[in-house]
Amino acid sequence: MAKKLATRAEVPDELKWNLKDLYPSDDAFEKAVTAYKQQLAEFSKREGHVTESAQTLYETASEAVSLSGVLRRIYFYANARNDSDTTDPVGTKLAGQAQSLYAQTQTARSFLTTEITALSKEKFDQYLKDEPRLKDYRRYLELNFLRNQGHVLPLAEEKLLAQSSKVFEGAENIFSMLNDGDMKYGDIEDENGETVELTDAKVSEFMQSTNRDLRKRTSHLIKKAYDGLQHTFATTLSTHMEGTVLKNRAHHFTTAREGELFDNEIPESVYDTLVATVHDHLQGEHDYMQLRQDVLGLKPMYNYDRSAPLLGDPKLKFTFDESKAIVLDALKVLGDDYLDGLRAEFSGSWIDAAENVGKRSGGYESEVYDVHPYILLNWSDNYYGLTTLAHESGHAMQSYFTDATQPLQDADYPIFTAEIASTTNENLLMDYMLDKYADNKEVKAYLLQQSIQTFIGTVNLQTLFAEFEHQAYEKVESDEALTSDYLSTMYAKLGEQYNGPAVTFEDEKNTGWAGVPHFYYNYYVYQYATSMAISTTIADRIYRKVPGTLNQYKTFLKAGGSQAPIELIKQAGVDVTSRQYLDDAFAVLDKRIAELKEVLGK
Repeated sequence: MAKKLATRAEVPDELKWNLKDLYPSDDAFEKAVTAYKQQLAEFSKREGHVTESAQTLYETASEAVSLSGVLRRIYFYANARNDSDTTDPVGTKLAGQAQSLYAQTQTARSFLTTEITALSKEKFDQYLKDEPRLKDYRRYLELNFLRNQGHVLPLAEEKLLAQSSKVFEGAENIFSMLNDGDMKYGDIEDENGETVELTDAKVSEFMQSTNRDLRKRTSHLIKKAYDGLQHTFATTLSTHMEGTVLKNRAHHFTTAREGELFDNEIPESVYDTLVATVHDHLQGEHDYMQLRQDVLGLKPMYNYDRSAPLLGDPKLKFTFDESKAIVLDALKVLGDDYLDGLRAEFSGSWIDAAENVGKRSGGYESEVYDVHPYILLNWSDNYYGLTTLAHESGHAMQSYFTDATQPLQDADYPIFTAEIASTTNENLLMDYMLDKYADNKEVKAYLLQQSIQTFIGTVNLQTLFAEFEHQAYEKVESDEALTSDYLSTMYAKLGEQYNGPAVTFEDEKNTGWAGVPHFYYNYYVYQYATSMAISTTIADRIYRKVPGTLNQYKTFLKAGGSQAPIELIKQAGVDVTSRQYLDDAFAVLDKRIAELKEVLGK
């Protein structure tokens, strides 16, 4: 009989996050929702009076920010209940309730956009002089409202769009239920001859196995699952993208990309520079794949061979507790205050670690202001599990430091900078592990392989995703059908271009795109690539103790969203408007590949 996943009830409490820090019970959550609705109703009475005076603008901004904090707590609690076990109808109900409340909030607050954006610069400047407390909300007002002049609809239309928010989110919800709840890969016999259920955590483990047949069978089971639902996934993704295009067109943006990057204060040139520069450096990935083929002696070398250990499997196994200790030791270079934050995370039930039936796949961190960050994992006792813990802890510590430094209105750090903290941790962990195993040829080769593949998987692969996403949006914007055949063919061609001639794909079509949740986040994936490139440089400077770098980095961690992302990163010594940061990052990749060749005697 196949070894099955634990149910949620079977998971020990020490491996679960403590949602009681948010609300002691579901009943308390329901009471909070009721109270919030009453507060929202009172807030709605401000309609038509927001900019009457400096005082009314201050009071409205202050109350709006306070309400957003309450909603954030409600929204996360409900979705965390659902993500813990998507098969639990109570969690599903709460998540739906939170989404409805979010839609109600968008509708109730829609007058803010039309009233504040109508405020002239001259009058706003005068209000800042008349009401000194308003200066605390200057960034909030300019970022969320005043800079949107030209992209705001009449109030009735804004309300209609706001009321439709749950409809626009429907495709992402369908994807999540389908991908994380309903779809199963099936059972598989592992390398010990034991039949187990193939889960996402097992996929991570098996695709790095030295057993090629196990890698092949794992790959084929995944492919079979997504091939069988490819048309449903295509329709779901198409529906989501059509909604994104509609919303951006309604707000007078020429394209979805223009609107989404505008929201994040990122010039479109940053996106184009990333794609062009990665293309210029694809030879590094091609050389690495050729090295893999030569060392492994695989002709052909298939896509499922891309993660096989080059000198065998060194059997690096780390339990959850062991991994926490390693992360603490590896990141001590960041200082005692950083370690204090990590200890609070590791001992305070901030993490939901164990994989269980119905649990959302992957991992993430979510910040709840005035409470603490929360982390979702699907733990596996391997190097991937260790690096994921370091990665998500980077997010948690950015939230931890930001929340202790910034007011609520400036605490949300932008998406563009969010992945820098997480991937800096990954890079520092790798430096630490390479030093620790410097005299172990087998482990050093494995770690160098992991370092190279993490870079390629984050910078190159996420840029591939970005190209795929943008081409799909362009198809939608041309009013052409976004079919599974089109998506799978495009995805396969990009895979061949990025991987190079050493990697053979079994089919001319590839449904791998169907399982990528970040395509539902609207021009999000490119930021993984830029962040890894940025953090590669920053981590190297920190590890070498370049004077001033650590203080700059700490300032960055505490800054939240108090400035535009490009300005925040410039303070850390990186200019993302130039391609130089990418060239520097690829120089590190080339160095790692050269080190690996030396270890392997190639």
